[in-house]
Amino acid sequence: MRKYALTIISITLLSAGTASPALGVSREIIQMMQQLDTLQQSVQNLQNTVSTQTAILHTLLQQTAHDVSQMKSQMADLQRNTEQNLAASSNKLDSMTSQIQALSSSLEQAQAQLTQLSEQLAQTQKVIQAMNAPPPVASGNPGATVVQPAGASGPDAGTTSGPAGSPAVNIPDPDSLFNSAMSSFNSGQYALAIQGFQEFLQYYGNTPRASSAQFYIGECYYNNGDYQHAIDAYDKCIERYPNGDKTLAARLKKGYALLANGQKEAGIRELRALVEQHPTAHESDLASQRLRRLGIIIRARRSG
Repeated sequence: MRKYALTIISITLLSAGTASPALGVSREIIQMMQQLDTLQQSVQNLQNTVSTQTAILHTLLQQTAHDVSQMKSQMADLQRNTEQNLAASSNKLDSMTSQIQALSSSLEQAQAQLTQLSEQLAQTQKVIQAMNAPPPVASGNPGATVVQPAGASGPDAGTTSGPAGSPAVNIPDPDSLFNSAMSSFNSGQYALAIQGFQEFLQYYGNTPRASSAQFYIGECYYNNGDYQHAIDAYDKCIERYPNGDKTLAARLKKGYALLANGQKEAGIRELRALVEQHPTAHESDLASQRLRRLGIIIRARRSG
């Protein structure tokens, strides 16, 4: 730019000197030179400003890229923590559901036990009256076998006696046996509870509460984290007692156990089938909630 200005000035001076050597350098030429210097200085300042702004912009871009990278890392951590919290909340909800079912069953058993105690009190009064009466004359073969079924009244109720001299076999009372197993379950003694429920099924496997006994065997395994044995126990409850009180609960918890055991597709199928086949059941509502947490929405067809 300076060379270009000097060239113009030289040409101008030369022309002026040729045309009128006596006049010299005019005042206009001097002003033009000053303006050219000022313009050159402005261009230089503009270049410096552009360079400075470019450096600042480059720094801002680098800082923005760094901030974006940090935000991505924080989002990944937040997503991971959220998934962990959802899994923990799901396990807590499952545990609370099991405890509520156990408390409900305990309440039912307590009510049944109160009713039975009233009946046993009346039977005991009858036994006392019978013991105070004169004994009847025995007849028949003294070596005959007498068998009283479990639950029968009288001083020998719950025992089986054979021929003379043979020891009696005690058959546990069904209510006492079931309530004892439930007490062990509620106190977290799952191994002892499993033993008690299995003993109940051994003697009373065809009674209405057999379904509950088999279900709580599965609950013991589930609460211990032994999901495969829990699945097997729930299957027995479903297959042996299809019309039992705990059949739907067994299907629900089987779905939970399959998911917890890493069998996600099988667990989803089990929960989906429960919702579709029994849309009005409380267990189906719980199954739908679990499916929604897995991102699966099912619109159950409700009758009526």
